[in-house]
Amino acid sequence: MRALIHMIEKCIHAHDSFILVNKTNIYQYLLEICIVGAGISGLFSALLLKEAGIKDVTILESSDRVGGRVYTTYFTDDPNDDKRLYGELGANRFPIVVGHPELSQQQLVYDTITYLNEYNKVDNPDSVMTLIPFTTFDKNALYYFNGKKDANGSIITKSVAFGGAKPVDLGYPDTIPEKFLEMWDDALAPFFNLLDKNFTNGIEALKHYDKYSAYTYLKEIYFPSKLPQSMAPYDEVMKAIEMNVLGTGIFTSYGFVDLALNEYAFGSPTLNISWKTIDKGMQRFPNAFLPLIEKEKFNLNYNSEVYKLEAGANETVKVFWKSGSKTYSDVFDRVIVTAPLGNIYHWDLPKAFTYTKKRALRELTCLNAARVFLQFKSRFWEDSPLVTGAPNTTTNLGIFGGASSTDLPIRFVVYPSHYKGLPKNSPALLLASYVWDSSALKFDPYTPDEYFDLALKDIVTLHGDIAKTEWFSGSDNNIAFNWAKYKHSIGGAFTMFTAGQIDDLLGALMRPEISVHFAGEHTDIQFGWMVGALNSGVRVVKEILEANGLNNQWAKLKDSALLKYWIEQHDFKGYH
Repeated sequence: MRALIHMIEKCIHAHDSFILVNKTNIYQYLLEICIVGAGISGLFSALLLKEAGIKDVTILESSDRVGGRVYTTYFTDDPNDDKRLYGELGANRFPIVVGHPELSQQQLVYDTITYLNEYNKVDNPDSVMTLIPFTTFDKNALYYFNGKKDANGSIITKSVAFGGAKPVDLGYPDTIPEKFLEMWDDALAPFFNLLDKNFTNGIEALKHYDKYSAYTYLKEIYFPSKLPQSMAPYDEVMKAIEMNVLGTGIFTSYGFVDLALNEYAFGSPTLNISWKTIDKGMQRFPNAFLPLIEKEKFNLNYNSEVYKLEAGANETVKVFWKSGSKTYSDVFDRVIVTAPLGNIYHWDLPKAFTYTKKRALRELTCLNAARVFLQFKSRFWEDSPLVTGAPNTTTNLGIFGGASSTDLPIRFVVYPSHYKGLPKNSPALLLASYVWDSSALKFDPYTPDEYFDLALKDIVTLHGDIAKTEWFSGSDNNIAFNWAKYKHSIGGAFTMFTAGQIDDLLGALMRPEISVHFAGEHTDIQFGWMVGALNSGVRVVKEILEANGLNNQWAKLKDSALLKYWIEQHDFKGYH
């Protein structure tokens, strides 16, 4: 269509008073845009294009649903019923700063939900989303490392573990210093303070240390000046911190800036953070875009797997995809690629792509993650161990929300908080194992049924034999999901930058080339979160509007209520 636009423009002369053609409207109505991927960034890009007046949008989605890595699995015939038998395989919550949206780095998630609710409330009330609290911490959740229990043989709870217990009482050598976990907080505190005051300035300060892994930063830059004389070797202390905070090998494998930003997303100590989720499943978020896509007559194609991009005439791009046994192609003025990098890796890409772009697409890593949801006849974990016959804990109180931490293979057990108000003796899903990186790799060879049994074994260790008697067995009632094995998200669950990659690769990932624009959480400084996907959608729509002379449309969009708290972040080497 770009060739047609060029031809029309040749026919328009400023002095021809009898020709009253608005060039802006030409672009709005004739630009053909292709979005590859119907995850959050792709859907939000479509919404923003609609707001800017772009009419011709095609979305190619390789799977049979929208949402990408927002993925809820339901164990009921009606996802909207009140049983709430669902599990979040991907994104499961997001934070907001209470009373201060201007300080909330993820405010755009909340504002997008508000926009969609307003859009759908009259004609599609079933698509309206309800936000409910997501409980991230319960002091009665368990802390079980190194097989260590207290002197009475009770499993230690987090209220005790984080309430002044000595490391030796938690199963660590007596040479690990007391309050060793505070060392990680202390290393991050200066950057958190800067990010609180001004997010952009805080990012700039962090970028100076991008060449360091978390391990090398703690070893070479942070190394505390005052430590007990008889403490364990500093490496041993860092390993103890790593095990508690993130997991084995994370400090050495990934960049300090990456991990610092990830920790900051969970909340600065100076801000009042409230965690939210969507009642009846986060899948309702991407699904809420569908009425808009249908009303705007955007062309959404499921089961459409892109395999090639080719530079065309007049700065167009030819997109090739397959659906079933058939192959298709079409030419577009602009293409927005939101697919995970592991999928793009297998595409035939334009030869005109720069070396730095190809290198960024090839080198950036994703963190693998795996989750196992087990279904039980009741929420027995909410009862006291004295009632259920479970092993005694140091509080002997039930657990509602939050997570237990352990060095058992299941690593993290996340307790649901969305069943509030439902009888405890009704069926429920428990995230019985949440593992990532090398811990997830250790489950790769197992079948789902084997994975269920392994997870159940560790749950029994923590919660007793009642877990066996209450468990609903079988693949119809449980799910084991490994993101690295998911065809539509090859490589893993979310982006993790190794040392030096943010400064070296992020700008190159963001930069558009030959009318191809790149979006997705991996192209934003708030990578790994839904807000990163949303931010990237704003950026690519801005690029397209400005490249096509639609600056007024961008100005209106930027000043809209939807983007009031959007923070522009593009000052990375290689973007411009």
